Amino acid sequence: MPIVFDLDGTTIFEGKKMTEEMTNAISDLNKVEDVIFASARPIRDMLPVLPTPFHSFDLIGGNGAFTRKDDKLRTTCFSDKEVATIMDVITKYQLDYLVDSDWNYSYKGDTSHPLYQGLDPLNLAKSVTLNELTSVVKSVLFTTDKHIIKTLESVGINVHFHGNEELIDISPRNVSKWTGYQHLGINQPFIMFGNDANDLPMFHAATKSFIVGDLIKDVPNATWISKEEVIPTIHSLKTSYTKVAETF
Repeated sequence: MPIVFDLDGTTIFEGKKMTEEMTNAISDLNKVEDVIFASARPIRDMLPVLPTPFHSFDLIGGNGAFTRKDDKLRTTCFSDKEVATIMDVITKYQLDYLVDSDWNYSYKGDTSHPLYQGLDPLNLAKSVTLNELTSVVKSVLFTTDKHIIKTLESVGINVHFHGNEELIDISPRNVSKWTGYQHLGINQPFIMFGNDANDLPMFHAATKSFIVGDLIKDVPNATWISKEEVIPTIHSLKTSYTKVAETF
């Protein structure tokens, strides 16, 4: 049964690279079961925080708008109508933003913001103007204005909040980490580790969920753990898998 791990707030913290202890725990688990990473980050920004051996794993990025399997990148873009709405609210309300295409991006805002600090640190992409983006796959808007959110949702755009951050993370209609998992073509039940609202579709589809922290409530078949308990929980899973394998 595959194990799917969120990144920020679940297996990495404060935007820093995955620790050696976390890396070792996940590496050991991967010896007995497939591991997949699923993040709000685009694939481009997942790679810098993941250890190099994990770069070849199946990846779900942009809350499902990006998937990568066998080094092949797949994206689900916003429709023309959705893009027009996003550009309209950016212009009308003079919003700061991060807008991603399949690989390149456009950013306007505070360069000391943690989001910018974690943006393409390996210089894998190009920073371009909005007009130069060939497609729009994912966006972060620095606002929590209810009217703006209602406008975006009126055309079917998915809006996610991240903890107490003063921003919204938006993705195309009917796109989620769960749809990303399905696009990988893995028709198997799975276990999910996550911590935030964008993990809810995965929690509800998973056979078992481990929820880090207390941002999410009332999820069936879930166990709530602290960030200090993530690594011991991974070790326990590995041990249980090993014991099951030894019975066959």
